[in-house]
Amino acid sequence: MMTDTVSLATTSTCVICDTPLSWNRAQISRLCIRAECAWRYSLLQKQNKLCRMCGRPLSTENWVSGVCTSLDCRRAIVAQQAKEDHARRVRRERMLRQQAGRLRDQVATHFGIGKPKSFLLTVIPAAVHQITHLPAQRRREFRDYLNSLIDRAMSLPVPPVVNPEPMPESVLVQNARLQVPSGSACACCQGSCCRGGAYTHAYLGVETMQRYRAAHPNQSSRQILAAYMRHIRDETCEGSCVYHRVDGCSLPREMRADICNDFYCGGLREFRANVPVTGPVRGFFVATTDDAIQRAALVHEEQMLMVPTPPAATECSD
Repeated sequence: MMTDTVSLATTSTCVICDTPLSWNRAQISRLCIRAECAWRYSLLQKQNKLCRMCGRPLSTENWVSGVCTSLDCRRAIVAQQAKEDHARRVRRERMLRQQAGRLRDQVATHFGIGKPKSFLLTVIPAAVHQITHLPAQRRREFRDYLNSLIDRAMSLPVPPVVNPEPMPESVLVQNARLQVPSGSACACCQGSCCRGGAYTHAYLGVETMQRYRAAHPNQSSRQILAAYMRHIRDETCEGSCVYHRVDGCSLPREMRADICNDFYCGGLREFRANVPVTGPVRGFFVATTDDAIQRAALVHEEQMLMVPTPPAATECSD
């Protein structure tokens, strides 16, 4: 027992002068009994020069981060920040959803629509882009990438045309019902998922070229290249895919990468999963950035009404 007491005493020291603390002292304070240490610690505390996790004085190079060099403290601060960020996102999402619900009710009242809750409230991301002239360098870079992609595909045998596995009739019917409303949601978003195409060359890969070759077995490399380059316009959405225009994708669906045809954001997946299998397909989509509603759309079957968002619905304080 005596050995344990000595061990505890020697492992706890004053954070200012490093004087060993007795076991009793270590239970109530990080400082020894000297008034000078208490004064020094209080000053550092006022100057925010103590580690936020362990309370020890920081070296000069750690003043900005507020965390000492201890691995435990650095791990703890990362975990704490992640927890705070998550809580902040949850609060913002909750506030945005509340604002979206109020906006849906206002729109329903304005147009005399009964049962506003029959329009599934769906939060989706919003793309915010500037339309710009496509730089010649980006066009050349894309052409060079496409050339290399086609060369790789042409070195492989022409794949056979593969018919997809037949889907159950119920799935086909539901997909058909959701096609237009899903497209309306994407029109409200205006292409948030297309931004990744700026860094992946429209998500095109060898498998896309192989699929195109299977559908056009007699086309040469030059003809395939020309076919894809033909759909690039002079104007595009800045910082997004070369095919991304203000009115959507300029590339025909059969020429796009699979991900471009198959991808649904989290909000749209939730909408598709919750639409009743019978009755009209209704949705109220709100396209949001991190803390604001940018656009909203009321969708009933194949009809879409873009809804102006009032100032009260466009800002969300944290």
